Formats: sequence, structure tokens, C-alpha cells
Amino acid sequence: MEKINNLFKKIFFILLSIILISGLSLILLARHLPDPKDFNERSIAQSTKIYDRTGQVLLYDIHGEERRTVIPLKDVSPHIIKSLLAAEDHTFYSHHGFVFKSFARAFINVIIKHQKIQGTSTLTQQLARNAFLTSQRSIIRKLKEAILTIQIERHYTKDQILEMYLNQIPWGNNNYGVETASEYYFNKPAKDIDLAEAAYLVSLIQAPNYLSPYGSHVSELEARKNYVLQRLLTLGWYSLEDINKAKQEKVNFATPSFGFKAPHFVMYVKDLLSDMFTEDELMQGGYTIITTLDMNLQTIAEETVKKYGDYNEKHIGSKNLGLLAEDPKTGQILAMVGSRDYWNTKAEGNVNFVLSVRQPGSSFKPIVYAAAFKKGLLPESVVFDTALDGIHANFSTDPDHLYLVTNYDNTTRGPVTLRQALAQSLNIPSVKVLYLVGVDNAIKLAKDLGITTLTQPPNYYGLSLVLGGGGVKLIEMVHAYSVFPNEGVIHPQTAILKIIDKNNNIIKDFSLQTKQVLDPQITRMITDILSDNVSRTPAFGANSPLYFPNYDVAVKTGTDNEYRDAWTIGYTTELVAGVIAGNNDRSPVVKPGGAPASMVAAPCWHEFMEKAFKYYPPQHFTKPLPYDISKINKPMVNGQYIISRTYKNIKTGELKTIKEIHSILYYVNRDDILGPMPTNPYNDPQFILWEMPVILWAQKNIPNFNNEYNLNLGPDYILIDNQNPDTVTFPDVPNIDFIYPQNGDFINNNFTVNVKITSPIGIKNVVIYLNNELLGNLIYANNDTYYFNLPLEKIQNQNKLKIEATDNLDQTNTQTIIFYH
Repeated sequence: MEKINNLFKKIFFILLSIILISGLSLILLARHLPDPKDFNERSIAQSTKIYDRTGQVLLYDIHGEERRTVIPLKDVSPHIIKSLLAAEDHTFYSHHGFVFKSFARAFINVIIKHQKIQGTSTLTQQLARNAFLTSQRSIIRKLKEAILTIQIERHYTKDQILEMYLNQIPWGNNNYGVETASEYYFNKPAKDIDLAEAAYLVSLIQAPNYLSPYGSHVSELEARKNYVLQRLLTLGWYSLEDINKAKQEKVNFATPSFGFKAPHFVMYVKDLLSDMFTEDELMQGGYTIITTLDMNLQTIAEETVKKYGDYNEKHIGSKNLGLLAEDPKTGQILAMVGSRDYWNTKAEGNVNFVLSVRQPGSSFKPIVYAAAFKKGLLPESVVFDTALDGIHANFSTDPDHLYLVTNYDNTTRGPVTLRQALAQSLNIPSVKVLYLVGVDNAIKLAKDLGITTLTQPPNYYGLSLVLGGGGVKLIEMVHAYSVFPNEGVIHPQTAILKIIDKNNNIIKDFSLQTKQVLDPQITRMITDILSDNVSRTPAFGANSPLYFPNYDVAVKTGTDNEYRDAWTIGYTTELVAGVIAGNNDRSPVVKPGGAPASMVAAPCWHEFMEKAFKYYPPQHFTKPLPYDISKINKPMVNGQYIISRTYKNIKTGELKTIKEIHSILYYVNRDDILGPMPTNPYNDPQFILWEMPVILWAQKNIPNFNNEYNLNLGPDYILIDNQNPDTVTFPDVPNIDFIYPQNGDFINNNFTVNVKITSPIGIKNVVIYLNNELLGNLIYANNDTYYFNLPLEKIQNQNKLKIEATDNLDQTNTQTIIFYH
């Protein structure tokens, strides 16, 4: 019994000590706290400032000078008061400064669960914190807040506390107090605010900068407003009819009477900062933010977007235009314009088009072609641009659900190289390239290049992916393109160079990070094609907005298949930039059959790049390393689409060489492009869909095709060629090199065709075809060269020139080029 008494005495002593120490601590804390009766004694908030990359141009002051107009409670709309109490403290008029259930729960979370202090404050506590304390979260601050809350409740009535609160708290954009906020957001005094407007104002209290109606989180603001209205209904303070009417009301926010520089970029940076700091820390922490923005480029971008945005709206029906520029060597964002006029909220100017998920059209093709080169295809590799009806190519194996693809001009061209297909943005060949690559491989590469929006399984996108069937953001597409001039290296995209606290300590500093995501040879091939104006000319013309006569510039356009968005993305060695044109409601920008939709964005992009060269002068692109395509023993991959193959009669020993024309799937297994030929190409589900249009094209365009090509010699003949190492080998077929003209040349006069033809066993015959017409035999000159005089009158605007050479073993080879008049 004596032991129990001693134990109780010890416990009593410990509890008494805790009470005495706590009481003494509270007395000491209270002695150093300001008197709530004097609201002039408060902690001085320091603003966070956002600068351009030089640190000299102030873009935005998150706090700045407090804009405040103090008004009595009677001049505040009752809708504001009720909305505030419903959302923040519905028992305000009945408690004495605390809701002890919430306070106890917060205490347990901090002491036992080690969680942050949050979600426990009454209006009185919020007033104590905003008026006298810092935003630092700690037990000491919470105790100080509690002492001040008690003193405020002792010295003031509830109406006085509510009045002080409404005149004290921040409402975003440097506005403090309900009157200033009402004037700023709605151009009316607080007493005239209706229920819907009141719900918006009260919503902003929770996160005034993040939820700003002029920012990128309008949907979150709308959700918070509806929550506030629902709370009013739950508490029974308004009827269901009143709440529904407020929810459906279209509220017009006022155009701000003052602006700030680079608003879309600033709001983007503020979003990044909100992941690092609380709202209070940003508004009171005194941070200096040095961004990556180049004001020279930003000014050019804003002026150019305004100019072409106004033109597009008037002539094309495109009401929005966005532009982003990035330094490919660092990943730093240099300019960002999300619309023509950020402040025109009626036209949704605050929506940042650069961050919107839209369909990129053909601007996605370079990513697919890079994946193709990664698998072993080359710019010289050939696929057939063909269709059964000459227009619509079907790629669906389900006869009830066709997937028809057409080119931009509703024509087909027969055999084309991958260079021609990408440069001229041909859709049918590009779908074939994606099939060879695999949709999953294309998505994987896109993710490696920084695309984050392709989150669905590959079969969700299907072959439409290469035509822009997956939604992406311009900001990420520009970043993906930065890999091409940067030799396959990607840097994390960034908008912030440095963050400095109020004590001048650097708490974040930019450091260059690199990751190799593509082989340099592949990126050089893509750049070489996208900067090849000759290869691009048949589709875009020789002097399109994509061409810069005196500079190395690579560029790709894109239009989604419903003409809703037009893209242009291009780069030099020093700068990559993209432009997107369209409408926020996704209505079409041009009507099919009108002006090319890809040209909606290109003029703006061209003018921006041209003016930007003053500050970022381009250097020459690095050419791809040379390679001998003639040593690639793979038909069509090596650029040959007319193939001569030798067969041997197993009974008589007779040898026959047969010329063949097939689709690439006849020679290539897409799972191993450079590996053995398929044993049965019919096993590929796409083979028939590709093969039939090729045969029809050949019958129409190749002289005597049915009698000389793709002949079936019967079961007595077996194939003997270098695809099978166990068979007899023969000398190489004749090698044909064009001396003049070369592929893509422009000819304006009579000229002489010159070719060099070599063979280890001698040449028997050489003939020339122009646009599928046999002209005759070439004449031997000397040193393995042959010539043929070609008169100008036989030349069309676009011409196909074919040379066919036969050696002394009757082995035949052909080479074809395209030239222009």
C-alpha cells in the first residue's frame, strides 16, 4: 500500500511540474507577443520576386505592396459572410477561438504520428497568424497562435473579429482585404457581390495564387467554388434553388487593371514553385527567383504571336496561338507565350496553349522515323506509297472496320525513300514505317524524349500514332525535338536557374544534367532530312516558310486529321521552337480543301526564328557519318525496290534471273529488319494489304511487268542467292552511280545524263527510261561512264529517271532518281 501511495505522489509531482513548466512557458511566450489591441505591430511580410535570366528584369512580385481598402462589416455582402463561415468556420459565433476536437486531433497527429500541423484553424486563429506571426509551421508558433487567439477573443466581439479578418487576409495578386479583392476580381464593391461571386472569392482564400482565375487552374477553382456552395446547402443557409442558380451562373471576372511581364511563363513558374513552397511562404518568404526566360526572345515571341494570331482569327478562324522556345544545349525555356492576350479572359486568353494536350499531326513523325533508323532502316530505304484506288490505303485487317489513310494531296507516288516520305510528310508510307517500328517501340522512344502524355496501351493509339493520334503538349514536343540538334543528348527541361532566400543564401542552383537517349548518327539523319529543302520542295514548294536560304534550319509541320490544330516545330544548333495554332473549343482552324493547315502555324514560327537568329546565330549541322549502302544485303532497306534474283533448275542446272517487285514485307521481318527474309510473308497480317496495291502499281507503271517480273518458274527451280549461304554465289550485279543529274536536282536546259556503271564481269547492255518511257541505249564514253543526251521538251515538272544495266551473266540492276524542271 505504501508503494502505491509513493507511486501516486510521483505521478502527482510530475503532472504538477508539467503544468507549472507549461504555464511558465506560456507566460514567457505571452510576454514577447504583440498586443492584439495594436494591429500595427505585426511581422513584416517580404515578397517573392520572379526575374528573367539576367536577374535584372522583374517579371512578377508575388507579394509586393499590400493593396488594401478597409471597410466596416456592414459594407460586406451577406453572401460573402455566409460563404466564408460555411467554408472556413461554420461554428465561429459559438466557439471561443478554438474547436477543441480539431485542436486535439492536430495535437495527436503532431506528437504521435509526426504529421504536419494543418486543417485546424478557426477564423480567429487565422487572424492571429496573418496579423502577427510568420507562416512557419511549428509547435511554438501554434502555441503563440493559441495565446493570441485567446487574447483576441477576450478583447473583441465576434463581429469585430470577422471585420478584422475580412480586411486582413490576402486574396492573391497583391490584394489584401475583401474590398480590394472585390474590386480587383469583379469591378464592384464588396457589398454588391452576389452568391456565385462570393463563393469564388471565398474559394481563393485557400490558395489565392494557385487558384487564380487568371492562371492555369481554373478547373480547380471551379471545383472549390462548388464545394463552398454545397456547404451552404448542407448547413441549410440557402435553398436548393438558390444554390443551383449560383452554380449555373456564368461569372465574368474583370480584366485586371495592371499586368506583369511574360504572364503565361510566370504562372507556369508559380506552379513549379507551389510544389516547393506553401502559399504563405511564397507571399511572405522574401525569395528571389531567377528564371531561364530571355526577355529579348520573349518580346519577339509576344509580338509575333499577337501579329499572326490576329491574322489567323480574321482569315482562318484560329483564335489561339502558342509559342515555346528552348535552348537545346541546356533544356532551358527561353520564351513562352500561351495565347495572344493573357488578360482577355473572355477569350480564354489565360489558358496556356503551350501546356494544353492536343493532337500533333505529322509533327510526331520524326520520332517514329528516329525509331525506324534505330531498328536498321535508313533514309535511302524504300517503301511503296500505294493504294488500291490510288488514294485510300487500308491498314485494317477487319473488313467491317477499315482504317483508310490518304496523303495530304490525295495522290500516291509509288516507291519513295524514307527521306522523301518524311520530308514531304507522306502519310501512307509513314504508317508503314510505324508498323515496321512497332507502336510500342515508338511510344517508348517518345517517353525517352520527354513525352509524358502517351499513357494508354499501344493498341489504344494503333497506327494512327504516326499521324498524331496521341495527345501531346507543345512544351514537351519542343523538348523532344531538342534531342535532334543535341546529338541524341537530352537535358531535363527547366524554367528556374536559381532560388535565393531573404538572407541571400542560394537554396537551388541550376546544374546541367545529361542523358544519351539516341545514337548521334540517328539524330543527324533526322536533322539532315528535316533540313533538306530539295526533298521537301515537291510538297511545300521551294520557298515555303520552312526554308531559310542562308541558314541550316530543320523543321516539321503537323495538322491533326480533323484540321483542329496546326503545328510547326523546328530547330537550329542553338535554338528549338514550336508554334501551335487552333481553338480552345477544338473547332477546326481551316476547312479541308482550303489553305494548307500546316501553314497556319509556319509563318509565325518562321518570323520568330528569323528574328531570334540575331541573339542565337545558327551554326552548321553535323552531317551523318558516311556509310556504304551498297553493302547492305537487304532489298528495299538498301534502296533497291526492283530486285534481280537467280533461280537454278534442279534437273537441268539451267540458271534464270528473274526481276521482282514486292512490298517491303516480302523481304523484311519487322521483328528483325536486317535479319533473314520471312519464310512465308503471308504470315504477316498486313502483307496482303501492302502487296496487292504494289502489284497493281507495277502492272500500271512498269513496262511488260506481267511477262518479265515476279514469274513463277515452277517447283523445279530453287532460289540461289546470298540470302542462303549454302547456295552458289555469283558476282555482284552491276553497280550504277548517277554523276549527273542527281536525286532532287532542278534542270532548266537540255542536258546529258552521265552515269558510272561497274561490274567485275563486264556490262552487256545499258538502257534509259524517262517517266516509264524507254528512250534507248546509253553510249559508252570511257572509264566505265555512259551518257545519253536528253532534250528539254521531254522533261515534265517532276521526272523519274531510271537506268537499267545488264552484265554478261544477264544479271540486271536498276537505279532510279527524281529530278525537277
